[in-house]
Amino acid sequence: MKNSHYHIGIILVFVFLACLFGCAGGDVKKTQEKIDLEVAMDFQKAGRYDLALERFQSIRNKYPLSPEAVEAELQIAETYYLAENYIEALAYFKTFRDLHPSHKQVDFAAYRIALCNYKQIPPTIDRDLTPAQKALETFQEFLDEFPHSKYAKEIKEKQKSANQQLAEKEMYIAEFYLKRKKYQAAAGRLEEILKKYRNLGFDEKALYYQGLCYYHMDKKNQATRVLNSFLSRFPESQFAGQAKELLSK
Repeated sequence: MKNSHYHIGIILVFVFLACLFGCAGGDVKKTQEKIDLEVAMDFQKAGRYDLALERFQSIRNKYPLSPEAVEAELQIAETYYLAENYIEALAYFKTFRDLHPSHKQVDFAAYRIALCNYKQIPPTIDRDLTPAQKALETFQEFLDEFPHSKYAKEIKEKQKSANQQLAEKEMYIAEFYLKRKKYQAAAGRLEEILKKYRNLGFDEKALYYQGLCYYHMDKKNQATRVLNSFLSRFPESQFAGQAKELLSK
C-alpha cells in the first residue's frame, strides 16, 4: 500500500509539473504575440513604416489564428494609410472589412475606406474630381451603416467639404460658359448647383446667374421668377442692383 501511495504521489507530481510547464508555455507564446505586436506598433508610431509592415506581416504568418494576427491585418492597412499610400491602404481596409464584418473595429475600417477616397481628391478644381464623387458614395455608405459611430461627425464634415469642391467645380464651368455667352450650357450647370449643392455658399451667385441666363435666353417669365426669388433671399447681395435692372427691362 505504501509503495502504491508512493507511486500515485510521483504520478501526481509529474502531472502537476506537466500542467505547470504546459500552461507556462502557453503564456509565453501568448505574451510573445503581444510583444511582437507592440514592437510593430512602436515602429508604426515612429514613422518606420517599412519595418512596421514587416513585423505585422510576420505576426500574420507566425500566429495566423490569433487575435493579434487579425489586429496585424488592420494595422497593415493603417500603416499604408499613415504612409499616404492610399491605394494600398484602401485595398487592405476593404479586405479587412470583408473578412471580418463583425469585428469591433469594422466601423474604423469603413471610416478609413471613405478617407482613402477623400485623400485622393485633387487639390484644385481644374482637375478630374471623380475621386470626390467616389468619396461621397463611401461617406453615405458609412453613414447608412454606422450612423452612431464616433467617426460619423467627421465623415459628415468631410462629406460637406467634398460637396463644396464639386459645387465649386460646377460654378467654375458655369462661369466659363457665361463668359462665352453660352447661356443654355451655363444654366444647366447652375441648375445642378441649386439642386444638388444647396446651402454650401453658392446659392446667391448661382441664383443670380441663372436669372441672367434666362434673361439672355429670352425666357422672361423664368428670368422674372428666378430674379425675384434671388432678391427675396439675398436683398443685400452685390448683385441686387443688377438683378433689379434686369427686372425693369
